[in-house]
Amino acid sequence: MADLEPLLRFWRALDDLFERSEALWWGAVVSDARFPAIQEPNYARVETRQPVRLEEIEGSLLPAMRASGSERSHVVVFHPEDQTDLIVAASTRGERIVWDMVMVATGREVEPMGEVEPMGEVTEVSAFDGRFWSDHRASARLFDISDADTLDQMQTMERDVLIPAGRRWFSVIDGGRRVALAALLVLEGTGFVDHVVTFPGARRRGHAEMLTRRCVSEATSMGADSVYLLAEPDGGAARIYDRIGFERVAHLASWLAPRDP
Repeated sequence: MADLEPLLRFWRALDDLFERSEALWWGAVVSDARFPAIQEPNYARVETRQPVRLEEIEGSLLPAMRASGSERSHVVVFHPEDQTDLIVAASTRGERIVWDMVMVATGREVEPMGEVEPMGEVTEVSAFDGRFWSDHRASARLFDISDADTLDQMQTMERDVLIPAGRRWFSVIDGGRRVALAALLVLEGTGFVDHVVTFPGARRRGHAEMLTRRCVSEATSMGADSVYLLAEPDGGAARIYDRIGFERVAHLASWLAPRDP
């Protein structure tokens, strides 16, 4: 049974950055009226191992989503192996269950670079200027985020919440242009790597691996005992993280539905 407590400590601290985080016996409901189009600050965090009913979660979640203006109901389950009834209830109602694989590493576990000859240079973003925000916007589209309001709110959340909380951005510069990005945030002694992306035309050159290694190194130097990330269970990125030295430790289940079906 995986110990997800370090990840949960990070996640709780992250949720506390937003306007409202209501603690409940089964987890929390997080909401922020500044970012109604963004699911991360508007969702239910189910962290208990005890059985909990879908109706009980939505009894707290849906009013909070109406208050924040979010049109969606988002639930993240941290111990899905103990919440099979909850997941079945959501699935039976027609929700599409999404699975994310939890991977973790420490600085000591990170393996040296393999046979891939890295191209370009990893640098920390020091100026959050127009060029960065243009590249950030373009990178978000590679995660299938195209709605203009959603992109605007994502960037406002970065500027006003995440970067002030310590989120650091790293990029690969090749030929004078930014070709890959990754973000790192350390909270409560735990690092979390996110938004690892390489632009088309620059892939298969080791950029994602270089960036992830740099993030782990930086997190360790900041005192993080462990560094987490989420990956698609069957995606190619997971193999990169395997090669670096990340361990596959658990899965999270989630679903996203209209707030008022």
